[in-house]
Amino acid sequence: MGEQQHVLEVYEPYEYEGQNPLAVAGVTVLPGPMRDNYYLLRLDTPVEHDHEMIELLLVLPHYTGDKIERAVNSTCTVNISRVPGDSDIATRKQVSFKDFQRWGVGKISLAGC
Repeated sequence: MGEQQHVLEVYEPYEYEGQNPLAVAGVTVLPGPMRDNYYLLRLDTPVEHDHEMIELLLVLPHYTGDKIERAVNSTCTVNISRVPGDSDIATRKQVSFKDFQRWGVGKISLAGC
């Protein structure tokens, strides 16, 4: 999968005061726990939150019935999770709950739309 450019608006966490919206590039779709598929995103410019640098995020459609393809190819409300900085997630074929931390909710759109 080639890296596709997106804009990610962060609605939650409410106390987040960093760059918003975030410019991100789609890396890959990874199967995860509970039969969900997650979309791995790389931030164009890492951001700091709670004294931690965030470079990678995972998003999952927020609403039941929305498929991951909507997040990848359109506009979609998503749950946002942070990936620890020392993670090797980009080389994995699958993710588990221990690979990420729930962070908030937002909306992903294709860049330029």
